[in-house]
Parts: sequence; structure tokens; C-alpha cells
Amino acid sequence: MQSKLIEKISNVVLLLLLFMAAVSYNGKLFGKKLENIMSTEEECIKILPPDAGQLKLLGLSNAVLDDESSGIWSVNRDNAGEYIINTSAFSEGIYGFAGPVPMYIYLDSDRKVKSILLQENSETPDFIESVKDNGIISQWIGKGSSDMSDFKPDALSGATITSKAINNSIKQSLSANGGTSINRGVMDVFDIKSIVALLVIVFGLLISFKLRANKKLRTIQLILNTAVLGLWCGKFISLKVMLSWTSNGVNVIAGMVLIIMLLLSVVLPIFFNKKSFYCNWICPFGSAQELAGKLNKNKVRIGNRTMSILKHSREVITLGVFLLLWLGIATDIVDYEPFSAFIFQHASFAVILIALLSLLASVFTPRPWCRFACPTGQVLKWINKMN
Repeated sequence: MQSKLIEKISNVVLLLLLFMAAVSYNGKLFGKKLENIMSTEEECIKILPPDAGQLKLLGLSNAVLDDESSGIWSVNRDNAGEYIINTSAFSEGIYGFAGPVPMYIYLDSDRKVKSILLQENSETPDFIESVKDNGIISQWIGKGSSDMSDFKPDALSGATITSKAINNSIKQSLSANGGTSINRGVMDVFDIKSIVALLVIVFGLLISFKLRANKKLRTIQLILNTAVLGLWCGKFISLKVMLSWTSNGVNVIAGMVLIIMLLLSVVLPIFFNKKSFYCNWICPFGSAQELAGKLNKNKVRIGNRTMSILKHSREVITLGVFLLLWLGIATDIVDYEPFSAFIFQHASFAVILIALLSLLASVFTPRPWCRFACPTGQVLKWINKMN
């Protein structure tokens, strides 16, 4: 009984480390800056104009700006009639995969977009580069508030959440600046991929309760998790997602599928004794490893001495990641979990290599990443053991 209590207390302490790491990661907790966490005063978001370097990147070297209103500045030069908009003033609650994606928009004298500059954000650099390379930002050049009713911007497959956040932030800013309002339809937040992903999750839920002994259905579920949740939808829980939510807060509508995944991973083990529900029944990378393991029935036996070391490796790795984040060292380490390899067209070479090596190892030993390395799985395990 005493050992159980000690274990629960230790799990609470370890989760507090997660919160401290999250605060260090972005300098915020639930959207509130670190220096203001203990303050009872309402925090005002500072909407700043671009500095000299940012103005140069926008195409306005040596320009002088005059305040027009919060988030809007006019360009002070003869007969200019040009403006700069900071989207942070008009896009509250619009988040990309890892948080807000603020931008500066430069409007010409006809109030059309002349250039757009991304500000500092928490998105994975490779994803942001893919968004820019695939024209998600450049498609807005020449557009203005009068075009909003007819223009349907493209979103980037594999980086849908981030590209939609960019599109919605620009659209909202242009519409506000033009004195118009926009209506976001249901399909702006609930697209076909989200609907199908929810159906796959429900299927996994039913199998885990009623048909878990059916090997054929189990295999079908593994394939659906890998192909639909992973490769097609790019829906998965990761340390990056959890840190982003802890730092920036949660956009409930845009993150609905991931929120349901996380809720099930917490609620089912506590109330229905479904241990590691997400890891065993939903996680696309865990499913891919299990499918790879089906290629070879004769697994390599790991010796007892080696296993006694490996069984603690995941905890050590997770604590190491938290410590590095907390100290502000190698804050991009959370970008190297292999989950984003499903979005292979935008993932880094390192992530793809880690994923391939994990899948290769899965042929010889069951789910090696899940058992020996996964920080996300370890955090979920700590949460589950708090009850």
C-alpha cells in the first residue's frame, strides 16, 4: 500500500517536470508568459510593428511606420497609402500544429497583399519550409478583403493544421482590415479526414472492448491506424503536441481529433482498466511497428541483463528530454520523435531515418520504439498511474 502511494507521488512529481519543461519550451503556460504566471492582472498581448530587418524582408527598407490602430501601421512616404498588418491582432484562437503562426502582411495602395513575412513560431522548421515551398503563403499575393468571398485557399496535405491556421489568420486579418466579416463553415474545421479519423478511433474502441481476441480485426485495425490515422490524416499524439497545448492552450475545434485521442488515453485506463489504450489500440506508429513484426515470427530474445537495463531506458530518455527543455538546451529535440515521418513529404531526414530504423528493429523484437524509447508513451503511462 505504501509503495503504491510512493509511486503515485513520484508520478505527480514527474508530470510536474513536464509542466516545467513546457513553460521553459515556449516561455509560457496555457498562453500566459512565464513572468506573468503568478500575476493576477490581465495580461495584454503586445502587438509589435516589424523591426528594420523584418521591414527589409517585406520589401520596405528604411521605411517609417505610423500607428493606425492596434496591429495596423501605415507606411509613411509620399502618396504611399500602404499598410502593414500584424496578424496576431486579428487571429486569436487560431493555432497551427504547435501553436500560433503570426505573420506580417504588407498591403499596397489598393489594399492588396504585396508580401507576407512569417514571425517567430513553434512549428517544426521542415513543415514551415514545405508550407512556403508549396505556395500556401504566395497564393495570397495580390488578394485583398474584397476577394474573400470567392477565394478558397489551398491547404497543404500533411501539414493541414498549420496551413489552415496560416490561411485563416490571413483571411481574418484582411477581412478585419477591410471592414468585413467572415463565416467559417463546419468543413473549415471538420474536414473529411477528421471525420474518417474519428471513425477509425471508434472502430478501435469497439474492438478493444468486445473483439480484442479477433486477430483478423486486430490486423485490420493496425492497417487502418497506420494508413488512415498516420499516412493519410497525420493524426497522432506526440510530445510536441502536448508541450504546445501546455504552453499555448488548446484550440478545441481545430484539435478535436487529437483531444479525443488524448482523453481516451487518459480516461479508459483509469475507469475501464484499458492500460496504454492509445499506445496499444490507436497510435499509428505503434501499429506500424506491430505490422512490421508480423513479417518475422522468430523474434530475437533479449537477455535478462540487457532487458533489466532497457526496461528503464524510456524513463531515462523522457527525463533527459524534460531536463534539456527545462534548461533551454536543444529545445528542438521534440521534433525528432518518429511520428512525423508519416508526413514524409515534409519530415526531416533524421526523423525518417529514426522511423525506418525502428521499423526494421520491429521485425526482430516487438515494438522497440514503444517499449524502449518513446517519451510520449512514458508521459501517458505516468498519467495512467496517477489513479
